[in-house]
Amino acid sequence: MRVLLAVLCVAGVGCKSEKVEPAKPVAAIVLPKKPTPQPPKAKQLPVSTSLHGATLVDPYAWLKKKGDPEVEAYLAAENAYTAEMMAPTQPLQDALFAEMKARVKETDVEPAYPMRGYLYYSRIEAGKQYGLTCRKLAPDGPEEVLIDENALAVGQKFIDVSDFEISSDNQLMAVTIDHSGFREYQLTLKNLKTGEVFPEAIEHVTSAVFANDNVTMFYTIEDSAKRSYRLYRHVLKTPVSKDTLVLEEKDERFEVAVGRSRSDRFVELSISSATTSEISLLDANKPNAPFKVVRPRKQDVMYSVEDRGSSLFMVTNEKCRTNQLIEVPLQKPTAAGKVVLPCRPDVGLDGVEVFQDFFVASERVNGLPTLRAVEFSKGRETRFDMPEEAYSLQPITNAEFKTDVFRYAYGSLVTPWTSYERNVKTGELKVLKEDPIPAYDKSKYETRRVMAKARDGVMVPVSVAMKKGTLLDGSASMFLEGYGAYGSVYDPSFDQTRVSFLDRGIILAYAHVRGGGEFGKPWHDQGRMMTKKTTFTDFIDCADWLIAHKWTSAKHLAITGASAGGLLMGAVLNERPELFRAALVEVPFVDVINSMLDESMPLTVGEFEEWGNPKEKAAFAYMRSYSPYDNVKDQL
Repeated sequence: MRVLLAVLCVAGVGCKSEKVEPAKPVAAIVLPKKPTPQPPKAKQLPVSTSLHGATLVDPYAWLKKKGDPEVEAYLAAENAYTAEMMAPTQPLQDALFAEMKARVKETDVEPAYPMRGYLYYSRIEAGKQYGLTCRKLAPDGPEEVLIDENALAVGQKFIDVSDFEISSDNQLMAVTIDHSGFREYQLTLKNLKTGEVFPEAIEHVTSAVFANDNVTMFYTIEDSAKRSYRLYRHVLKTPVSKDTLVLEEKDERFEVAVGRSRSDRFVELSISSATTSEISLLDANKPNAPFKVVRPRKQDVMYSVEDRGSSLFMVTNEKCRTNQLIEVPLQKPTAAGKVVLPCRPDVGLDGVEVFQDFFVASERVNGLPTLRAVEFSKGRETRFDMPEEAYSLQPITNAEFKTDVFRYAYGSLVTPWTSYERNVKTGELKVLKEDPIPAYDKSKYETRRVMAKARDGVMVPVSVAMKKGTLLDGSASMFLEGYGAYGSVYDPSFDQTRVSFLDRGIILAYAHVRGGGEFGKPWHDQGRMMTKKTTFTDFIDCADWLIAHKWTSAKHLAITGASAGGLLMGAVLNERPELFRAALVEVPFVDVINSMLDESMPLTVGEFEEWGNPKEKAAFAYMRSYSPYDNVKDQL
């Protein structure tokens, strides 16, 4: 909510109560007549760190003491200050809440997907906080509630259900639940036929899967740094203390995960870092046999596999940074194999899903997601065309190996998520569901994709949404978002809460800066490690371009980013504070060097392949040149 309030005030939209429909700009925010409250001032207790001949001074290191009474008192003072400053916006908050609530369909059901004879789906009921996971044997058959999160939440301050797994005979369920809010998942097991909850409960589980004997299961757990590092074999109804340790990954850059192949033939063990991966397979009918490595790990080589008959289909970046698809013999996966989809420098291959009679490739063309189905027998291709300039497109659950249909979801900044099912053999396209958004008329809005020129000549995409008729003369307010890290892709999708932006004439925009994965791994490479600052200059150049082309102006431009996107916000504010009117910086990663020096923090070592290791002199100097916390200066 605070995001919206900040941007609305920048836009000159007032905080007095207004009608829900239609939303209209009103007078600017009226501040209270009493003296403006002053923010609390944190004390300074400098802590010095010497490294590579330099001394870093951290005056606020004491604020890291989680649970310390003095820290909590300071945070309470910050919250009190925020509440007092935001008090004049209460009428606007109430109006916004009413608008957002009016766009929520409180009773809703997701499309059911088939798996081993059942139809699985989730639904939510009006008046309840959480959803239910259910299944049926037939569309009109009786419902079986597998997980009722509302019941599980009773007496708890928090609940999150991460995953559930069903055994091959459909009788057993494993589910992982966190009540801490710190992703500390406990695995429990249940007999769905009898309702019996098994006595064993396993802590800190990150993934789990059943073998085909419906007695053995495999699971992975995390260490104190929240790195998934061990794989265990468990026999149902035996003490957890007797479980067999199958593998422990010693290299702190790597994490482990376990799953099943779509064909149900294999249990798959994945070991991966940010740059390197290794896959091992186990015959799901032989749970006590050893896992067999498909291809031994090789630094900077990542691959994934799917099985079909006597072959493995492998997506790999070896000798191709944008990925290629090869088919290798199941019994000799290290062989060169057959190239199915060749290396294409201008097309990124994000992944492939393999079925008995066809495969579907998720590709990126000109930075946009596409889907392409290829039939094995005929070699016939089916491309899935999309109707808008900027959009999201992704496969949804396709659990069955023997099928003629493929399911996917489509959406954009103005188009609610819509689930489709396409028959690859006949071409028939069926709409499974369009997310219902009450009180929303899509025809009032439009979305575009523009290309902003970066200082080195590279064209950076910007996805934009606005109310139709918005004047592009520099007078419109804009809310510009960015991330640009880990090769993560932000494809623009629908968020019903942000319709309240559009209704007030605010333009929504997302800058697809380097460091993300919109153009595959090369796009990521150009904004990580010793090229990280390209992420920041791209964002600044996008903002300059949008202002120069009259989409907005500096006095009407608000920006936002979260986590690594918060780092982006801190860096660009230090570099060009005059370019932005306001910034919302959420859970920001701004203290780069101190954070990366603290290997006791969760997952720090794995981050070395994204940001670098400050214990190395060159990496330290580069980080220090952009770390927002280390580059704050008075620019008023």
